[in-house]
Amino acid sequence: SAERVAAMGKPETFHFVCTRGASEWTAEPMKGDDQPAAELEGASAPSLGELAKALTAIVKAAKGEEGRIVCNQLTPKKALYTSTIGGVVVAGGAAPAAGGGGGGGGGGGATA
Repeated sequence: SAERVAAMGKPETFHFVCTRGASEWTAEPMKGDDQPAAELEGASAPSLGELAKALTAIVKAAKGEEGRIVCNQLTPKKALYTSTIGGVVVAGGAAPAAGGGGGGGGGGGATA
């Protein structure tokens, strides 16, 4: 639909800061005027994988889709969970950088 195409140009990115405590991981939404996650609740779970599933469910319940998920463990006790909804997706990852140099010339033939 035209609305869907228009929305794809403006991605919404939800960030949660995840912290490992003594027995579980907890996540708090990043705060700030430019942080859409600030309106959402945090979560807790016994593992980072389970916490990521819980956060995905929270975003999906609020926005109707889960978006593209990235959950990076930055240190043994800190991780960043990100869900991006909308925007342009480039197949295969980021666009390639400028091309590298060409291959070298062929070697001389063997002499008899």
